Amino acid sequence: MKKRRNWQPVALSLIMAILITAGILYYVAGRHTTPSTLLQPGQRYTTYQCPYGVRKTFTLPDSTLVILNSRSRLYVPQGFPQHKRDVILDGEAFFTIRRTLPLPFTLNTDKLNVTSQAGNFRIRSLEKQSGATMYLLAGNANVGKSYHSDTDNQRENLSAGEMILANKEIDLMEKETFTLAEQQDCLAGKLVFDNTPLPAVLKKMEDWFGVEVELKGRSNRVSKAVSGVFRNDSLQDMLAVLGDSVGFSYRITRDKVVIKF
Repeated sequence: MKKRRNWQPVALSLIMAILITAGILYYVAGRHTTPSTLLQPGQRYTTYQCPYGVRKTFTLPDSTLVILNSRSRLYVPQGFPQHKRDVILDGEAFFTIRRTLPLPFTLNTDKLNVTSQAGNFRIRSLEKQSGATMYLLAGNANVGKSYHSDTDNQRENLSAGEMILANKEIDLMEKETFTLAEQQDCLAGKLVFDNTPLPAVLKKMEDWFGVEVELKGRSNRVSKAVSGVFRNDSLQDMLAVLGDSVGFSYRITRDKVVIKF
């Protein structure tokens, strides 16, 4: 049995703080241009990438469905899936794994290694950040560190509603639980707001599109609540609807969305 450390609550708090800080720095830094450090010399890859403010959906040759988030890259080696079903991710994506082949599907990032025969999961693992998260929505998955740890290399078996919090800088990987409903809405391409304060709405948009939102001006409308359902809307479409409803103008730049009241 894996022993829980008594410093776990402190460590998990540190992980979340580092994830938030690193995420802000990553988006401010600009576009994602550096190839993954996991690419093998001499190996050819098909690269799927998603531009700023857009989510892209596509299907791999083994029938795996992928929803790739903004500023993310997925590398699929030549020969996939005849020889093996291994891919590399630098960024954030949803995967729907179908049991079409006897070989398990394997996803590698610089922090986590995920294998699954069939399942739906969301993973966020940026090589410019020390933290990573993985949520299993359906099916099964086995998750471990993708690097050698001097303290703990034990892998975790996950079922629906379980997640992984990891941080390479402090060499920590822990299994936790989460609420399925919100992640399932994301998988369905749906953002649902029910009397949600505007700051929380904008935070969801940041996560959804992989953008940074900057607020300018002073207004009590910042605390206004929003209700509605957005289905596969573009960033510009959502901003136009919210701008008319709440009362703000916006400007989409290379690095961020600037909202002015």
